[in-house]
Amino acid sequence: MKPLLVLTAKARHFDPIILTHWKEEGFEVIYLPYAGTREEYGNRLKHLADPLELGEMYAIVAYGEAATVVLELAQKPIPKLCALVAYYPTHIPAPGVGFPSSINLTVHLTQAPSFVPKYRKYFYANAQPGFAETNLETHNKVAASLAWTRTLAALRKGFEIDVDLEKIWDKHLELEFATKDVDATMQTMVAEPYVNHIPTITGGIGYKDLYRFYRDYFIPGNPPSTKMTPISRTVGTDRIVDEMHMSFTHTCEMPWILPDVKPTNKFVEVILVVVVCIRGTKLYNEHIYWDQASVLVQLGLLDPELVPKGMNAPRLPVAGSEAARKVLDEGAVKSNELIGSW
Repeated sequence: MKPLLVLTAKARHFDPIILTHWKEEGFEVIYLPYAGTREEYGNRLKHLADPLELGEMYAIVAYGEAATVVLELAQKPIPKLCALVAYYPTHIPAPGVGFPSSINLTVHLTQAPSFVPKYRKYFYANAQPGFAETNLETHNKVAASLAWTRTLAALRKGFEIDVDLEKIWDKHLELEFATKDVDATMQTMVAEPYVNHIPTITGGIGYKDLYRFYRDYFIPGNPPSTKMTPISRTVGTDRIVDEMHMSFTHTCEMPWILPDVKPTNKFVEVILVVVVCIRGTKLYNEHIYWDQASVLVQLGLLDPELVPKGMNAPRLPVAGSEAARKVLDEGAVKSNELIGSW
């Protein structure tokens, strides 16, 4: 049975996108509107566990005024409630108020409290109440994404859910670089994923564009000499950050990293940092970073000695392949060589 997640807010009909995303994360989702009197609403909350069998648990994610009521009720033990996440409650519990240890509690705030509460709280300085809901004018995509990860962490901890993110990501990489199967690669992703190679703004948003990008540009746009060497990996709640050393001889066009640049037959090595977000058991998005100036220097497309007129500098502050080599071995290249007074 899927873990039960109850979303609750003042709205009669809640944000359908959020409902869908939680279902994609593997939860059975129901929505409980904050309707009627406070007492009636509180009574419905108290009976959420009635249909559950022995050993089954549930969690609540509450928003706004509903979050205030749920926080008040949760100060006393609530049967079968394993996790509670409150988004921008209209009031927060007073200093010294505690919660049962059986509840994994997280609170998202848009105003910093004047005291240190006895629960996990996060403050979003540039956001307003409603920032997590996509159908509201106050929606803040950056704050909502950060809060989502923290909320997911709280729920998984409450339900004791463990997801093998590395297995999901490694399978995707195998299909991209070894099998080179476009259809199978896309099957490892959500229905509407996106990929963004930051320095060149290449990739795609949505299944159609990303499929075309993988098929026509990315998968055929890697020379046979391409080699990826893992350096480090950080695994979070719904993200993996990979640091990799990439090398290749530029024998074919590579639209994702060098769009519209004809082969130069030169050898390149560069460090890639990939931030991949996983929703449920499929990839949601990828952000890929690298030092484009270093790549261009190695191909002869950027000369560090050609300083624009009027620029008071002996050379451009960019490095070539030595930048990548220093990541592999910090002692292989001296530091601060671009600082003239060092």
